[in-house]
Amino acid sequence: MPPAVGAASGNRRCLVIGAGLAGLSAAWHLVERGWEVEVLEAHPQRLGGRVCSYSFPQAPELTCELGGEWIGDSHTEMKNLVARFGLELVDHHYSFCFWNGQVTSRWYAPTDTGLEADPPRGWDDTALRLWNAFEAEYGRYGPDRIQELDEVDWWTCLALRGLSIEALLRCDSMFATDFGESIRHVGGYSGASEYFDSNNTDEGDRKIRGGNSLLVDKLAEAIGVGSIRKGAEVTLVRQHGGEVSVGLRSGSSPAPAHACVCAIPAPRLRHITWDPPLPPQQQSAANQLQYARILKTAVLYEQRFWPDPPTAGFSIVTNRDTDFCFDSTHGQQGTQGILCSYAIGDKADDLATEPASDQVAQWITNDVIGTIEAMAGAPSPGSPATTDIKRQAWQLEPGIGGAYALFRPGQWFTVRRPLRQPHVRVHFAGEHLADQQGFMEGAVDTGQRAAAEVDAAIHR
Repeated sequence: MPPAVGAASGNRRCLVIGAGLAGLSAAWHLVERGWEVEVLEAHPQRLGGRVCSYSFPQAPELTCELGGEWIGDSHTEMKNLVARFGLELVDHHYSFCFWNGQVTSRWYAPTDTGLEADPPRGWDDTALRLWNAFEAEYGRYGPDRIQELDEVDWWTCLALRGLSIEALLRCDSMFATDFGESIRHVGGYSGASEYFDSNNTDEGDRKIRGGNSLLVDKLAEAIGVGSIRKGAEVTLVRQHGGEVSVGLRSGSSPAPAHACVCAIPAPRLRHITWDPPLPPQQQSAANQLQYARILKTAVLYEQRFWPDPPTAGFSIVTNRDTDFCFDSTHGQQGTQGILCSYAIGDKADDLATEPASDQVAQWITNDVIGTIEAMAGAPSPGSPATTDIKRQAWQLEPGIGGAYALFRPGQWFTVRRPLRQPHVRVHFAGEHLADQQGFMEGAVDTGQRAAAEVDAAIHR
């Protein structure tokens, strides 16, 4: 990398705080526009933020995702980047069934809501009719009605439309994994937009062959590895004299720049000293926004003992230890296999702090075995041998504090909007600011938006 040039030299230079997908996307788009960038990442060892592909040493040919998982068919920016860097998308659809510790439901297709008729459990289509009626009602809402909807939690929104307690509990089991907490804690607009403004698989369609982290690697290579500093935790952002400078917890500070993109989780903003200070409304919003507690636990088995559903990969929704569990190696070759448990909320904290990893692996195994044994005509899988386990608790990750933003009732409009506003020469990015919030698509989209804002501002 050539010597750093300050803003006074005339070079267009931008500092990017955070090397997750939002920060890397912003940096890459600026490089494409002829900017010099310097990316500052607090993590001492890795890039990618909450995108984290993993391969067990005992099975290096298999890949699972400990972070961002799905790329939806409508995720245009992610698909464009995948194509631009010569990567390949593969199918990542899952059939699912419910297990309550005693009986299982039927298999549902990836395009089902989970509220369709279920003869083994005595379900009819009442819940589905009420759901479809709510979706049609939502399609007629104007801005005022949408904002009013967000004042109520998603559980109550569904209860007010007539869903039974049994249907509500099933919705909570299914949908909580999309938010990281019970739907009792999620704003109504966040819930409605997640499903009614999405496709019929809730964007659970694809992933990158070989791991989503390959996109992180490609972006870093295109930016220039010499332009990215790891272990560079920003503690000060100062804006004076038409330039932006930052201070680091350790190491020499980078040269000043014309602009800055801040692409870190909102709660981390309060760990930075801002000169001039952030506007009070923006600082208050950063203090209010919480992030979802999610634990992803990958368990490697010597053999795949779970069945192949008729339409897609294997997954189960339970009220047990696993919450949601799916075959991470669906579509990957080999006899070994990886199951991934996706636990949320209090359960994620409990499992993350359980000192015995082997015990956690056994609980997950028992849930899957119990589900299979409850299926009509399914042979018992016996006692499958586990090889290894890997846990990733995003709520315990320093500098992140959760898997993705959790917008509680009333926050979508009062918290999210102030966080999107530029602060003098600092522009903000991150999945918490996106319309496709909670997805990798949202991170990439806001990074691109922030880069466009920076580039436009320099020409004013």
